[in-house]
Amino acid sequence: MSPRSLSPRDLRASDTDRDRVLTLLGDAMSDGRLTADEHAERVQRAIAARTLGELAELTTDLAVSSAQPVRLDGGKVIARSRELPNMPFIASSQTGTSSETK
Repeated sequence: MSPRSLSPRDLRASDTDRDRVLTLLGDAMSDGRLTADEHAERVQRAIAARTLGELAELTTDLAVSSAQPVRLDGGKVIARSRELPNMPFIASSQTGTSSETK
């Protein structure tokens, strides 16, 4: 399958993508939005996730769309940096490469 035929959900997840999801899951457990069992199950799924779509499914009920650590919007994958919340990193669904936007 060529990168051009992949949907954003099917793009491979990076370790950084997984780390952002794990951070949100930890925050959700600390806030009482997830039980310890729910947290453990989602952490295991995040570690095993191969695609951005698999990661995105783990946090949809934990934060509003604009605060998601991995968002799939109109053909673009937007993974927000926790350190630079106003600087999204955009991976092109055509090339699968990342670049910083200003």
